Amino acid sequence: MKLENLWIVVSKEVMDAVRDRRSMMAGLLFALLGPFVLAGVLKALIASEVDAGARTLHLVGAAHAPGLVRHLEAAGVTLQSSEDKPEDLLARAPGAVVLEVPAQAPRELARGRAATLALWADMSDNDTRRQAERVQALVATYGAQLSGQRLLGAGVAPHHAGALRLELRDLGGQGGRTALLLGVLPLFWLLGLFVGGSHVALDATGGERERRSLEALLAQPVGPGTLFIAKWLTASLFGYVSGAAALLLSVLAIGRLPLYEVGIAFAPDTAMLAQMLLILLPLALLVGALQCVVALHARTHKEGQIYLNLLQLAPMLLMVEELGATSPASAHLLPMFSQHAHLGALVSGGAPAPQLLALSVAGCIGGAALLIAFGSRRLGSERFVFGL
Repeated sequence: MKLENLWIVVSKEVMDAVRDRRSMMAGLLFALLGPFVLAGVLKALIASEVDAGARTLHLVGAAHAPGLVRHLEAAGVTLQSSEDKPEDLLARAPGAVVLEVPAQAPRELARGRAATLALWADMSDNDTRRQAERVQALVATYGAQLSGQRLLGAGVAPHHAGALRLELRDLGGQGGRTALLLGVLPLFWLLGLFVGGSHVALDATGGERERRSLEALLAQPVGPGTLFIAKWLTASLFGYVSGAAALLLSVLAIGRLPLYEVGIAFAPDTAMLAQMLLILLPLALLVGALQCVVALHARTHKEGQIYLNLLQLAPMLLMVEELGATSPASAHLLPMFSQHAHLGALVSGGAPAPQLLALSVAGCIGGAALLIAFGSRRLGSERFVFGL
C-alpha cells in the first residue's frame, strides 16, 4: 500500500464529504447544539435543587410550638405562619408544603405523650418532595431533642435511650456529587462519535455502491485495502471531530453554570481535556471501521440509514451496564465501556490507571484491525461488489 495513493483517496473522500454540506451539518448538529441543550437541562436541575432549599414552609399553628419554630428558623427554613386550614392553603398555592401543629400538641407533650404533627405535600412533585424530606429530617431532629430532655427530667441520661448510634461517613465527597450530576457527559461525548461519522461512512460505502460508482473506483490502480482504509480514516475523522466538539463545547457551556450553588466544582484544565480527547481517539477509529463495514453491506441509502441509526443506540447500553471499581481488569478490553469508565473517572476528579488505559486502547485497535481486514476483503470480492 502506497502512502501517496492513500493520501489521494483520503483527500478525495474528505472533499466529497465537505461538499455535501447538508449531510455534514446534520452530522455535526448534535455536537454543535447538543451541549447547550444539555447545559440548559443541568441548569434547570440546579435551579430546582437550590429552589427546594429556599422555598417557604407554611406553618399552621405556630403558636403551639414556639420551640419548633426557633429550631426551623435556626436551620435556615423560611417560615410563613398561617391560621388557615391546610386544604385552603394548598388550594391557593399548589405545590406548597404545609406543616400543621394541632392545638392539642402542647397538652400531649406536657403529659409525656407523643404529639402528632401533619405534613401536607404533593410527593409526586420533585421540588416539593425534596422540601418535604428536609422538613421531615428537621422535625425528627427536634423530636429527638425533646425526647432527650424528657429522659433527663426523669433522671435518665439521654444516651442510655439508644443502644446503637449510626454515623454516616460520606466517602464520595465532592467527586461523588460531581459524578452524580455530570455523569451523563461521557455518554453524551461517546454518542457524538457515532453521530458525526455515520453520514460519511454511509455515503463513502453504501452510497457509492448504490450509485454504481464503487466499481469505477475499484478499477483505478489502487488496492481494495487502500480504498477501505481511506474511507475508514475519513469516517473516523468526522466522527472524532464531532465527539471532540461535543466534549469541548459541553465543557464550555457547563463552565457557565452556577455549579458552586450545589457544592460542585468542575473546571478541567488543558491537561485533563487533552487526556479526554486521547481517550476518545481509539474508540473513534473503531466506530469508524464498524460504520464502514455496516454501511458497506447496505444495498440502498435508506437501508444503510436504518442500520447506522440502530448502531447509534449502542451507547445506550451504558445505561444498563457499566464498568465499576469491582470490574476485572480484563473488562477494560471492552470498547466503549472502558472509555465511559475512564471519562467518568476524570469528570469526578479521579485518574484512570495507566494499565487500564492500555487495555482500553488495545481493545479498540484490535477490533478496528479486524474490521478493516474484513472490509478490505469484502471490497476485493467481485461477487460481493456486483451483488452476484
